Amino acid sequence: MSRSTFFRRFGSKEDVVFADHERILLQVNDRLADSRLEPLAAVADAALLVFDHHLQNRATSLARYGLLQAVPALRDRELVTSHRYERAFLRYLKENLPKDGRHEYTAVAFAAAVVAVHNAFLRQWLRASAAPGESGQPDRARAAALASELSALAETFRPALLGATAPAGPSAHKAATVVVTVLAGPADKDAIAQAVRDALP
Repeated sequence: MSRSTFFRRFGSKEDVVFADHERILLQVNDRLADSRLEPLAAVADAALLVFDHHLQNRATSLARYGLLQAVPALRDRELVTSHRYERAFLRYLKENLPKDGRHEYTAVAFAAAVVAVHNAFLRQWLRASAAPGESGQPDRARAAALASELSALAETFRPALLGATAPAGPSAHKAATVVVTVLAGPADKDAIAQAVRDALP
């Protein structure tokens, strides 16, 4: 690729480091727009989509992590990138939460908290994956742990953002079980179903 083609395609050397985030941010917005989950669960689900992107693109994520450790200016750029996810989550919440105007700042706090928890899990995974001889927690277990933390976070914010939960009793809905599984490469329906069964508690 020539120098002129490179800069026409990516804009700058810094832009190319985060080029995949443009694609995943579009996927996040599409996932939110198509979601049939309640708003807090939809945001948690979109955050898991971002985490899964990193798990599926381990080499790219690790290379970027190493580069960010060596170039402080890129770490500042990473903060801007993280904030774009936060804004996407907040925009979705504002469009889908009750329009009473009373919970705007709580929605800001929830969007920021989801990004913060996601990033904490991501940094932990990157450090473990980058350490020589360190296998760490399996990717599927780590993704499941993140799903559990995000679900607990949603439960913490739910009363303030959506009101009281449904009363307990025979007619109450059972709490949803979130199952996360990570597959290496393409898989048919049988392989996906087996991976989900294996991940069930």
